[in-house]
Amino acid sequence: MEMMWKDSKTNDSNIQFQLTEEINGICGNDKEQIMERIYLKNNDKEKILIDGEELSHIEILLYKKKIGIVRKNIETSFHNKVYERMYYEIRKKKIVLKNPKKKVTDALKIVGLTEEYLNRTIHSLSSSEKKKIQIAIALLSNPVIIILEEPFLTLDSKNEKKLWLLLQRMKDQYNKMIVIVSDDTNKLYQYTKHLIVARNKKIVIEGDTKEILEKEDLLKKNKIKVPEIVDFTCIAKKKKNAKIEFHKDIRDIIKDIYKHV
Repeated sequence: MEMMWKDSKTNDSNIQFQLTEEINGICGNDKEQIMERIYLKNNDKEKILIDGEELSHIEILLYKKKIGIVRKNIETSFHNKVYERMYYEIRKKKIVLKNPKKKVTDALKIVGLTEEYLNRTIHSLSSSEKKKIQIAIALLSNPVIIILEEPFLTLDSKNEKKLWLLLQRMKDQYNKMIVIVSDDTNKLYQYTKHLIVARNKKIVIEGDTKEILEKEDLLKKNKIKVPEIVDFTCIAKKKKNAKIEFHKDIRDIIKDIYKHV
């Protein structure tokens, strides 16, 4: 999916990027702005084009309903119970459902939670359970795109892997386009395939995550943290003059070092 914004007067392109069917990542000091653009926080001075077609005002409103947002923290407001928060989302987004209860329980089932969670208080949930509830809430509108803001932030390694597997399943089984917005390049390197680097209201580079996050000079120039495993590999290459490849698994790097050093 190609997304483009043009100035309404000059018709010049302001910003343009693509989202792929693989898991996408966004990083950089303007990552929030790109996130807002994906869920079409409209600027009246701009035209919005998706795959070359300009969206009308009505199309923008309809499209917004097909975007699911998973924030860093779950919004509770005055909703103490899980079912209160989920039904509030249905009302807020004006989601028309024949059977709201079935939709709610189905969304919980997709993320691996039972109907019993509906009567749990949000504050009683673990970090992993809260994240699953947030994703279930996002699924209520049957979104095309699910955007997750720092989804792995409070998770231990076990639950982090489980969340990643859930995102993979939503992509493969339910055809959801997944976008992870994060400054944690370690996680982006590990879990995303397509990356957008946004800095100072510009797209610095976009493309294959592995290729981008292995460009040490580019990352440092744009104040993007080099992933730890990439940094380790670069040091080994420079100091040991080792002919080793970049790998996502440290065990593969160690094998290379033993083989070539």
